[in-house]
Amino acid sequence: MKDLKLQASTASYVHQELNKLIASDNTKSYRLVVSEWKEKRSIRANKAYQAWIPAIADEMALTIPEATRYIKLTFGLPILLADDYLGPLIGEGLTAKGFFQLDYNNQLLEMEMLPVTRLFDTKMHNRLRDELQRFYGNMGLILDYK
Repeated sequence: MKDLKLQASTASYVHQELNKLIASDNTKSYRLVVSEWKEKRSIRANKAYQAWIPAIADEMALTIPEATRYIKLTFGLPILLADDYLGPLIGEGLTAKGFFQLDYNNQLLEMEMLPVTRLFDTKMHNRLRDELQRFYGNMGLILDYK
């Protein structure tokens, strides 16, 4: 089911869509999660973040894919796991897969397949960019929005 934006003006539409879902197969059970609606992050923010990865890779003497995996594991995953909704879901899945028992290098390799920043809302992505700017700024690498 697609995301539905619940507001006073859309309540009847949301109710209608939920009724359609239930009517389509009344033998199934569904999980309904209601959370505050957050707009998607801006293209400018995504472009800035993507532009920083080569600079971070150069700073750390890594390839771009290595730097991406490092950022996802070191900065992104803790942000994702701290989220009230996504954290328990992702954490349980990673635990069941044995991720936390893997050594560091294998955890890095797992970052290739694990969506991390793609799952971020605007607030989470802002936090990631702030942490990257602070961390690499302390190393003398200035990550700007251009």
